[in-house]
Amino acid sequence: MSFLSKLWNYIKTLSLVAALIAAIITGGWVAYSYDSSKKPPVAAKQLIVEGDNALNIGRYADAKRIFEEELKANPQNKQAAWYLQIADIPQTLSQPEFKEAIDILYQQNPNDSHVNLFLGEYYAANDQPDKAVPYFEQAITQNPKLAEAHYDLARLYDQSGNYEDAKVESLNAIDSSPTPKYRNNLGNIYFKQLHYEEAIKEYGKNKEYPLSALESAKIYWRLEYLSQAISYQNQAIDWLNDKTIMTKPENEDTWDFEAAPAKRFKLVTLEEKKSYAYYCLSVSLYLQGDSEGAEKTLQKLRDLNFDHPVTIDELLAADLDALIQANGNFEKPVAAYKALYLKNSPTDIP
Repeated sequence: MSFLSKLWNYIKTLSLVAALIAAIITGGWVAYSYDSSKKPPVAAKQLIVEGDNALNIGRYADAKRIFEEELKANPQNKQAAWYLQIADIPQTLSQPEFKEAIDILYQQNPNDSHVNLFLGEYYAANDQPDKAVPYFEQAITQNPKLAEAHYDLARLYDQSGNYEDAKVESLNAIDSSPTPKYRNNLGNIYFKQLHYEEAIKEYGKNKEYPLSALESAKIYWRLEYLSQAISYQNQAIDWLNDKTIMTKPENEDTWDFEAAPAKRFKLVTLEEKKSYAYYCLSVSLYLQGDSEGAEKTLQKLRDLNFDHPVTIDELLAADLDALIQANGNFEKPVAAYKALYLKNSPTDIP
């Protein structure tokens, strides 16, 4: 074989090898591209996870914002579209169409934990705990990390006097998400059991959370440690007046109080919360014998021009009635305070 023939065969062999390598590389790239196209983008996955986490702890406004953001980028994301419907539902809880909206979602997916949670909340809100409990339990079975279901179940157990199961479910909620609302609820259960040390310890884990500070102060009322109560109430007021602290999501939640088994109070706005805190501080000062300090505190309230609802007077009266039941030593000064300050609005206080 001539030199040129050998050279030509060598060149053809190299060409075939190069072509084979190129085919392998191209095929691998096509396969990779195909697999990648079937997978959702990492950012989309992350948004879904963030939104689901927000749903699990009842941050529905945050969840709605997250899923709307995802749908703008990926309009065909069915999971985000479904979760967006879920995030919209709680806004109608107190409205007649709530049950109808939930029933429609339940027909579409009875295995969705959030749908079962909402059905439980509907029956709980309508004083049907026997119907509510199975839905909460089903929601937890479907999603053990659904902190709101553990929290709602804990509250039902608490209201029925089943404090041990209430504490278990409160701890489950905290394990899923150690948020102030869940810790405060556990503190309330200890408070009802008169386990004051445990309650104060639990409240104390909530930093920059005014509600827990005010609840701690109520325990110190009962123990006649009024200076400590005043310290906690002043701390709560400082936090309430700090705009940065009060824009935290947990501090935008409604304050929900159970004054009696069938009597609940809700404080929604920052103004209502501040009004209640100032009133609580004025009580401590008055019980300590500092009627001038109590009056000055209420004057600060008047200066802020709070047009507080009657609900706050009723809530404080219920707090003071509970205090007398726990500690009769305060009966006369509490009666005097109520006669002076709870029969009129702040602007009419003499």
